[in-house]
Amino acid sequence: MIVDYTLMGNRMKMKRRSKKLSQKELAKAVRVSPSFYGNIERGLRVPSVDTLVAIANALGVGLDFLLADSLTNGTDRHTPEEMAVLFRYLRERIEELDYGTVDDTPRDTLDADLEKDPLDTQQ
Repeated sequence: MIVDYTLMGNRMKMKRRSKKLSQKELAKAVRVSPSFYGNIERGLRVPSVDTLVAIANALGVGLDFLLADSLTNGTDRHTPEEMAVLFRYLRERIEELDYGTVDDTPRDTLDADLEKDPLDTQQ
């Protein structure tokens, strides 16, 4: 997959606005022209790695935040089998709450249960 520069620009814009910065102010902070910065936010221009790092630093975020929509390292994606296990686990916990069985469970058992990884089928 290639970098989705439009989505990256949207993330930059969202973060910039949350910091109440104008495009002109951020462009000055990262030493690029306001028009170039605006084009980066719109996904029309591709920043160099140095410029991207400067933007991330000025916004107080990591590069992973800016590139999150393009990353496919699997940290936030699960296989259908993993999702089925997770949904089954959650459904069981909800049923327990609906039937009140959680109230009869000792506190240390509940705490230990919460620490379990719902995707670990070996537990």
